Amino acid sequence: MATYASLSTEDKEILAAWERNCRGWVNTAISRSIIEARALKVSLDANGGAGDILDSLDAGEIIPNSSGIAGAHDLTKEEWAVLRSAGINDYLTSYDTVPVRQVAAKAAGPLAGL
Repeated sequence: MATYASLSTEDKEILAAWERNCRGWVNTAISRSIIEARALKVSLDANGGAGDILDSLDAGEIIPNSSGIAGAHDLTKEEWAVLRSAGINDYLTSYDTVPVRQVAAKAAGPLAGL
């Protein structure tokens, strides 16, 4: 094992570049997506919201792509259920926790958006 002080200049530069990039990723990918996932979940779970509407559809029903995102496809009710469960609920369960928010704020600063 080594101490930080004992690292070579080259190793410190490699670590510093990775550290800057990782902190930026924490700020953008984790912190901001937690906020967006929270908003999507509230909208999804609202009475009469998208979740209730999706639940009311027949099995296999196709929801047309209205996103305008190039290359995006229509999705079935069941495909939306996967994104709803794994994409939003599981993401929030894994990342919207006190320990993750505390470390993210420490890594990306108190204005990381959490």
